[in-house]
Amino acid sequence: MKFEWRLALGTAAFLGVAGLVYWVWSGEFAGTVMLGFGGGAYALLFGYILLQALRRQHIPRVEDRPDANPEDGAGEIHFFPGNSIWPAALGLGAVLAVVGLAFGKWFWVIGGAILLGAIIGFGVEAESR
Repeated sequence: MKFEWRLALGTAAFLGVAGLVYWVWSGEFAGTVMLGFGGGAYALLFGYILLQALRRQHIPRVEDRPDANPEDGAGEIHFFPGNSIWPAALGLGAVLAVVGLAFGKWFWVIGGAILLGAIIGFGVEAESR
């Protein structure tokens, strides 16, 4: 996790500084907010990676050991989910719910129903495996 947390922290810091410089230089609000939210997203990613690293502090990964061989990483890795239609349904429901902001509240009903059904379907599918 050494490389990952450095990358996330560096990107968060870069976007934060770039947002400040952009605001001072241009005074434009939308770009400053976008750079700030990008930096915040990478800061959240850094926090997650840091928590994972602290949780696995005494169990180093093969990638983090300088004396590791390629054979050390062999074997079963973890569970990988199979093909599923539910991520597409989640995306469709989210898009229709957001379209409701522009075209009317009746899109919220359609998007919310699809979104709720996709969340339930995704959860049921995950439990069945």
